[in-house]
This record gives sequence, C-alpha cells and structure tokens, in this order.
Amino acid sequence: MALGTVVTVPSSGLRAREAGEESLRRVNSFVEGLGGELGPLASDLMARHGYAIGADGGGPHLNVLGHPLFELPLWLAAPRGIDPTLLLDICESSLCGYLSVRAEDDYFDGHWDQPEAAMMLSTVFRVRHQVLLAPLARDRAFWMRFEHLWHAYGEAMLLERALHDPGRQYGPDEFDTVLNRSQPLEIPGDAVLAITGHWDQNPKLSRLVRHLTKATQLFDDFIDAPDDLADRNFTWVVRRLGGLEGGQALRRGMIGQCDELLAEAEVELDRALQVATDLGMVGIDEWVEERKHIMKRASQRMYETLLEAIAGSR
Repeated sequence: MALGTVVTVPSSGLRAREAGEESLRRVNSFVEGLGGELGPLASDLMARHGYAIGADGGGPHLNVLGHPLFELPLWLAAPRGIDPTLLLDICESSLCGYLSVRAEDDYFDGHWDQPEAAMMLSTVFRVRHQVLLAPLARDRAFWMRFEHLWHAYGEAMLLERALHDPGRQYGPDEFDTVLNRSQPLEIPGDAVLAITGHWDQNPKLSRLVRHLTKATQLFDDFIDAPDDLADRNFTWVVRRLGGLEGGQALRRGMIGQCDELLAEAEVELDRALQVATDLGMVGIDEWVEERKHIMKRASQRMYETLLEAIAGSR
C-alpha cells in the first residue's frame, strides 16, 4: 500500500519499504538482545502497532497507515545525496523514537498490565533513538532542535491528558499545541538536513511535518470519535461533532460533518505537498495520493456504518 508506492531514492537506491524492513530487522535484533522483562514487552509493543517479524520468521510486517517514519528522510535525501548506510541508521532511529512514544501513549491509554515497565521500555527506545543519531549529526542547531521537540512533546502529552476534562476549553489553539506530540516525526528529516549542510531549510520541514500530522490527527480523531467518547476522551474533534451532548449527537455530527473533516485533512496534505516542492522532495506526491485514497475509503465505510446503525435503531 502506501509504503509500496514510494519511489526509489536516486541518491541511495533505497525505497521506503526496503528501508523500513531493514530498520525493523535491526530493531528486532536490538530487542532480542534486551532480554529480561523488557525484551518480551518490546516485542508485544511492536506487534500491537503493526511493526513485527513473525515468530516463524515471516514478515517483516510494516504499518502502512502510520506516519511516514521511513519515507520522510528518504524524500529529503533524494535531491541532496547521502550515504545509504547513514540513511538506514536514521530510519532505524526513526522507528525507535516512534516506539518510545507508542510505549508512553499506551501507558496513558491503560494498555499495559505493567505500567512501570512500560516507562522503562520507553526510556530504552528513546536512548537508542538518540544514540543512533549521535555519530551522524554534529550540528549544534540540530541538537537544540532535538531537545526542543522532545520538550514540546512532553508538554503536549500532559496537556492532552488534562483536556480529557470536558470542562476545559479545547479549541483550535489547544489542538495546535497538542499536535506537538507528533512533531518529533521531524527529527529524522532534521538529521538529513544537518548531515547534508542544509539546516537553513529546517523551518520548511517543520511546517511540512505539521501539515502531515494535522491531517493524520484530524482523520484519526474522526474515525476514533465513538471510542474516544466511550473512554471520556473529549478531543477537539469529538467536541466539534457534538460529543459533549452524548453518543447520539456524536453520531449525527459524524454523518453531517464527515465530508467537512475529510476535506480539512486533504487540505493539510495539499499544503504539505506545496512545502515539499520547495524542499525538492521526491516521492511524497505518490504517498499523499495513496493516503487520500485510504482516508476516503475508510470515511465512507464509517459513514455507511453510522447510517446503518441509525436505521437499525428506528
């Protein structure tokens, strides 16, 4: 699907699927070396989020609906030229950073039987994420940005938890701040810019990532709205759809605003493409078109399911 459609990066010969699969093999080897309690926990985490190598050696299996963990650095590398070995280290670091976030997110969502072990696992993956980048990026500006992104991520995670309270104000400004929880997706691309001497293009990359993550968050929050309401997670989208008034109002809002929210997400993807043109990225246009197709198909299924549920309740 999405990963399979990404073109080969001329400067490296790598494709996103190849880079993703090799990164997963490397991380799987790292996890096997952990042993103790953390090894099995890490394997469970990876499988739960669609990044796993089967017990029979099958796979590797990649989550094609997630953020462009491997695509982003390859899109940037195409016009700049970078050693493929370095690119693979960056892609592996990207996956480790993502897994550290997933461990914490699952902790907040109550998906761990051993929440204290989950926190330790997050630390292990976060350190691995940083260790892989340390020999590659020597630019002080890169590390200042790295620190800022993870600091803002922590603040956003805590704010998002506080906003579960339906009495708290939650509008577009708060939503924009919560999006900082996904902004570390920028880091692998930042590494490419730092290594190739193009750090001045970081502001453009930051904007591109914000557009991509906003599109994803709007769509995911729409699809997850019934579950979020059941968990009393009053996201901005849940509130926009009428969720503060209950499940029936939410379902009506989802039917009435399905096309509107999908259009908003697509606008963000189009804005990302505009920035990508300025950055000279190669391959992102195919990914965006595939992502739009996936969103339209999923939203149509959700729309039909909601209509059937309402018809059945009469």
